[in-house]
Amino acid sequence: MNHLTYDATVTTTAHTPLTRERIIEAAIVFADAHGVDELSMRKLGAELGVEAMSLYNHVANKDDIYDGMIDHVFNEIPLPDSALDWKEQTRRLGHGAMEQFGRHPWVVYLLMARGNFGPGALHFMDHVLGLLLEAGFGEEDAHHAWQMLASHTMGYAFQSSTGAGMAEKDYAALVETRSAEIMRLYPNVARLTPLLVDCAWDREYLFGLEIIIDGLDARLG
Repeated sequence: MNHLTYDATVTTTAHTPLTRERIIEAAIVFADAHGVDELSMRKLGAELGVEAMSLYNHVANKDDIYDGMIDHVFNEIPLPDSALDWKEQTRRLGHGAMEQFGRHPWVVYLLMARGNFGPGALHFMDHVLGLLLEAGFGEEDAHHAWQMLASHTMGYAFQSSTGAGMAEKDYAALVETRSAEIMRLYPNVARLTPLLVDCAWDREYLFGLEIIIDGLDARLG
């Protein structure tokens, strides 16, 4: 599998030919630094030292760039050794996906907004489905398992990328202003308040992933 590579100093000069790969690389660097909402053809052209119209010789439009960025992230998720059992492979795939989504938090937004599956995403999906089928899951169970794993990963990646949501912030304010009442009326909430207010999304994700793997293992057995 081919991997795109990039670094924070990617530029294009008169001596460096402009290619689709370099455009995607520059777009990723820009989105990592400024957010995907700030990305435009004009700004991307400026990053590469060319006029925005020059980009259209290599990409169809900004949506085409988005698709290439999504593919890049999925291509960078390492595929575990096939000699490992399906549970360990699934665990490592989950870890690898979350690591890439953490490095490039904009990819979750793009996936949710576009629902696009290019070659990179399809290759990753095909690998996970093949892993589940080879483990002995039937086609319907493999489908359900994929949906469960994907939903769990995307959900936590989204929460991690957005930080504390309004509900979490409101809860923290509620605890601060009504702590005595909460301790008196809702002792279990009060007991877990430090964890509820300050969720560690990485640990939460891994906890849920292990439960999913254990449940699938029990079903397979």
